[in-house]
Amino acid sequence: MKKSLTIILLFFGSTFLLGQVQEHLFFLETDTTWRQEQFIFPIQHARDIDYEGVEDARFPVGWEEQDSPNFWSYVFAWDIEHDGALTATEMEVDLQKYFKGLMRGNETSVEISKKNTTDNKTHFTGAVKTFDNFFTKKPMTLHVEVDQIYCKEKKKSIILFRFSPKEFGHKVWKKLAEPTLPAEMLACQETKQQKIYDLVNACTEYGQFNGSVLVAEKGKVIYKNGLGKANMEWDIPNKADTKHRLASVTKQFTAMAIVQLADENKLKLDAPITTYLPNYPKANGDKITIHHLLTHTSGLPNYTSFDNYRETMLKYHSPMDLVGLFVDLPLEFTPGEKFAYSNSGYVLLGAVIEKITGKTYEQVLQDQIFSPLKMNNSGFDKNSKVLKNRALGYNKVVNSYENASYINMTAAYAAGALYSTVEDLYLWDQALYTEQLVSKKYMDLVFGKHILAWGGGHYGYGWELGNLRIGNTREESETIAHSGGINGFNTRITRFPADQSVVILLNNTSGAPLHDMTTAINGILHGKPYLFPKRSVAYTLLDSIEKNGIAEGLLFYEKIKKSDEYQLNENEMNLSGYQLLGSGRVEDAAAVFKLNVESFPNSFNVYDSYGEALLVLGDSTQAIENYKKSVQLNPDNENGILILKGLGIDTNSLITKVPVEHLQLLAGEYKATNQNRDWKIVIEEVDGKLFGNDGGYRYKLNPVGNDKFINPDDGASLVFDAKDKEAITFLIFGRVTFEKVK
Repeated sequence: MKKSLTIILLFFGSTFLLGQVQEHLFFLETDTTWRQEQFIFPIQHARDIDYEGVEDARFPVGWEEQDSPNFWSYVFAWDIEHDGALTATEMEVDLQKYFKGLMRGNETSVEISKKNTTDNKTHFTGAVKTFDNFFTKKPMTLHVEVDQIYCKEKKKSIILFRFSPKEFGHKVWKKLAEPTLPAEMLACQETKQQKIYDLVNACTEYGQFNGSVLVAEKGKVIYKNGLGKANMEWDIPNKADTKHRLASVTKQFTAMAIVQLADENKLKLDAPITTYLPNYPKANGDKITIHHLLTHTSGLPNYTSFDNYRETMLKYHSPMDLVGLFVDLPLEFTPGEKFAYSNSGYVLLGAVIEKITGKTYEQVLQDQIFSPLKMNNSGFDKNSKVLKNRALGYNKVVNSYENASYINMTAAYAAGALYSTVEDLYLWDQALYTEQLVSKKYMDLVFGKHILAWGGGHYGYGWELGNLRIGNTREESETIAHSGGINGFNTRITRFPADQSVVILLNNTSGAPLHDMTTAINGILHGKPYLFPKRSVAYTLLDSIEKNGIAEGLLFYEKIKKSDEYQLNENEMNLSGYQLLGSGRVEDAAAVFKLNVESFPNSFNVYDSYGEALLVLGDSTQAIENYKKSVQLNPDNENGILILKGLGIDTNSLITKVPVEHLQLLAGEYKATNQNRDWKIVIEEVDGKLFGNDGGYRYKLNPVGNDKFINPDDGASLVFDAKDKEAITFLIFGRVTFEKVK
């Protein structure tokens, strides 16, 4: 019979039933300007039915102040897996359970009858007699209309359900008839909302995401939800209005405050910073402009990369205290010469804002951005402030969690100290399509492609401008985005200006694959194939070993390692091995490290880890062999060299040396020969070493013999064929061929 029941609700509303009061309340009888939004959650008042999905309740304006049953006029849809079309009797039973749970009482009866049937569509009408436990505290009758579409081949019923205390024929029923089923539901397919729901829930179930999500398509929210816990100690769930630390997503707000000052003729973007901070040393201050700070082209050393930053983040700092950390240090390059991400530049921008306005950075953002946009759940995150609905930050450690280390948010300041919600960031996203905050001239500067940055994209003012794959295809969407990371949190907002869509992900367990999640959601929005999350082989293996022992664990590993439902990750396997090593289970750890060596034979790190476990076990002979292999793959592995020297092994002979002349021969620009996209990689020789540059991602290439080179970052191999010096090629990943074109 029924396997599962999923409510797919069609239009914006309010989740009163879960105690979340929203601002967008509309009366069906008088207002046709409904906004569109969806909330997906377990329907807790229908405990006897397996309801899980989206609720769209339509409340009249001011419903909480009046004794009126009219707020029960609303529409939603059910997507039911079912062996056959639902009968009137079966629907009566489910409706009775639903309303008994909803009204929190037993005084409920349902009577519906079949009105007409055409092809696979059946129309029912009827009434629900129940007791209004919310307002009137009196018996009430709700008139009901139900449309059912049955897809025999999918064994699936799609049901559009409308009800109101007003009798049939009342004008409210004309408005109730306006919502129609989406095309996907009419075709008995999963809606985009359901696909997003399944994706993010799988990520949460597999320990890959814990936070809040909002997705808007063509300017309208189609999905928002909270997943996992905002507070794990008290089992407090994340919601759409949970406040998360934004980390570097803060920078776009700092940049907006700056361009607002420029729009008001209070600041010039091409002026040196000494114009506004006269006490800043002129040797550097006269060279660095506001534009340089906004675009990370100032040459300022990044203070969050300093060796003592762990101490810095524990203490309170005024803005000028932070400036003092780098003010006297030499620049890393001539301002404007290149892009180098620097939080120091945005700290200086915050100081400039305060100097010009005479207000705190926090107050300026409140006055100029948050209040005008009604972003009531956003602000500067003060550690001492009691902040309602604030998420705590956690770190995922293998297959468990720990509290994130403390950071005094003054240490992040204008580079990363704000908090917000996915709902507020949606308001921000929508405002950026208008001139509400700043004129078009300056909005164009905010999103200008000012400097090449990272993997072939550009940096604007507080935003990254680039492209994102559409799911698991080679097609791409143009994006305006930014990511952030701070103790216990990682965040990402990705805007798709071509169709005014946005994906907002705020995670409070650090390290979530937000880029991959956004790529998959982009595929869903375009109706393209996308990669569904997979369980971790490593963490599932670790659970098995801890519960059933190493023998059972190894058998289980062989069963799942090539399964389409699981993903094998080198770093996760390594962490699992160290989890066992740290708990004294050395033999088990060595077994896991060995599996990692077999799976990732080009990675220097797997041999280093396996060697460590072998040394603890007393097997120095095998340990030496593994450390040797590690150093051969990565001559910069200082730990491996140190261990080998301590064991009396000469490491000089382990390092493959290639004549500079040959490296120079291999250097040049290469283009993929068997790919549909224009993929180029530049090979560079610098000081007798070879480097690859793939769209801004620069990596070292360590020689291992026979013109084979290994990227120590990920173990990827490049094998050159230089027999014909006029037609040099290389093979990457063992499958993609590149030919030298310059």
